[in-house]
Amino acid sequence: MPEIKVLPEDVVSKIAAGEVIERPASVLKELIENSLDAGASKIEMEIKKAGRGLIRVHDDGRGMDREDLRLALGRHATSKLSAFDDIYSLATFGFRGEALYSVFAVSRLKLSSCRAGAASGFALEGEGGHVTAELPAPPVKGTTIEAADLFFNTPARAKFMKSDNSERAQLIKTVEEAALANLGTAFRLVIDGAELLSLPVLPGGLWENLKHRAASIFGRSVYSGLVRVEGKTAGMAVYGFVSRADALAATRINQHFFVNRRPVGSALLRQALYRGYGHMLTGRHPACALFIELDPGAFDANIHPQKRDVKFSSENEIFKTICNTISEELLKKQTAAVDLAASAAENKFSITDVPAYRESSAVPPAAAEAPGLFDLTSAAPEQAAVPADWRGQDLNYIGQLAKSYLLFECQSGLLVVDQHAAQERVLFEKYLEEFSKGGIKVQPLLVPLEAELSRSQMETVLKWRDWMKTAGFEIDQRGPTEALLRAAPALFYFTQPAFAEFLGYLSEVLGEPQKAAEDIKRNVIATMACKKSIKAHDFVKPQEALRLMEDLKKSKDGYHCPHGRPTLFHLSAADIARRFQRSSAV
Repeated sequence: MPEIKVLPEDVVSKIAAGEVIERPASVLKELIENSLDAGASKIEMEIKKAGRGLIRVHDDGRGMDREDLRLALGRHATSKLSAFDDIYSLATFGFRGEALYSVFAVSRLKLSSCRAGAASGFALEGEGGHVTAELPAPPVKGTTIEAADLFFNTPARAKFMKSDNSERAQLIKTVEEAALANLGTAFRLVIDGAELLSLPVLPGGLWENLKHRAASIFGRSVYSGLVRVEGKTAGMAVYGFVSRADALAATRINQHFFVNRRPVGSALLRQALYRGYGHMLTGRHPACALFIELDPGAFDANIHPQKRDVKFSSENEIFKTICNTISEELLKKQTAAVDLAASAAENKFSITDVPAYRESSAVPPAAAEAPGLFDLTSAAPEQAAVPADWRGQDLNYIGQLAKSYLLFECQSGLLVVDQHAAQERVLFEKYLEEFSKGGIKVQPLLVPLEAELSRSQMETVLKWRDWMKTAGFEIDQRGPTEALLRAAPALFYFTQPAFAEFLGYLSEVLGEPQKAAEDIKRNVIATMACKKSIKAHDFVKPQEALRLMEDLKKSKDGYHCPHGRPTLFHLSAADIARRFQRSSAV
């Protein structure tokens, strides 16, 4: 008996489906792209039960006749190419001929379509890749596809699906990306009977529609920090919106890249974006809706089954063009801000009224890391540099430096304390102690804090709402994009921007609540809350500084903040004397 066997067709179809259809959002993406390739000016989507129950997509595109309809459900059936070399000159989204076949293999499918002017339409019904009925359909121009009971015949695949909130978030993100990329097509999304997106095509052309959609999808707060960028070289155009240098975010969740309107996750494009900011990033992240237009032969989208990544034939040129386009625009904005500040000084009003100048006048990170007059930043402070008995010493508070560092005289010299890192360590340990004892002190807020999120971010945050309540945070929803903080642990104090960043971290970092270990969830929440609830550049009174040091002395790890940065370092009297070329400390 031969050991090699030819797999049965139903097994082949399920394996092929697994390469293309990972989750409900994969189905929706393929169906949207088919509608776009059919020339749709309007796409309406209805989702039930996070896509497991139903994914219905209706478009007003060209439609199909009876023969094309039958062929569309077959394997390697496509209208996009006829020879292999056509792959290198495609201007359409789909071309594998696997999408409908793969969806059909793992769902109960109904496909109806009608060409413009035809007397009637035609419909097919089936499940698991087998047609069970051929029916007449109303003469409505376009195509409607209903995929129900997704993965009904592959229960092992269904087990790997995430929570309903996670799947809904991915479905919404899929529509958001398609709407950003296809400004000439109207989109409407309804999930479980509620309309979440309605994006018409506005008069005014590309930029007017891109502005409207970016504002709707990113939210007002993120959109208000975006600037328009445009650049062009031979055979390539770059355009879109990126964050101003003074409007960077805590996470990169709002980054969208498109190559010839195809959403991609390209490391090259992300690196070019970041390089464009140079030293202005300061550990934060830009939002973007960045579009690259190329000759179809200049990139290959066939390297990934879901076509999420692309390979470019001229990577250096693409990297340079994107980087230069962004850096030139940001430089213009900084120059304009400085000019405005100079004008303000001449007219005797406060420079602090100019937000962009206030941000750009801050100490750049390069300066903070460069050797100073006394070389205090020339080497990373080490735990060994701090006297072992510092916890038992009486400390004399000298004062505060740059509203960020606390100076204490000790028996052997000088202790320099990062007030932010020290506060983080103290709050972190107090919060975890309260959490472990089940006694978190909660402070209701008289006025709830608001945070505007994208619809997909909101879905991600909502899946954490129940667990967050056990952690002392009462998070509510008002409308599809607005989250409210009604109560928080009494240890923490959040400003509105800090709360928005806290939720941004939450939506990106934590993943699935039920799959993460409890100690990991507690540590991550505590770390993020500590980071967001307090800031450097706060004035500290002497009694507050001394109390903070007493709390730091009692901490399990008084040497590091929850992120691993040092909380303090020591300069001995001998070190100080040596810097002044003295032979002794006195």
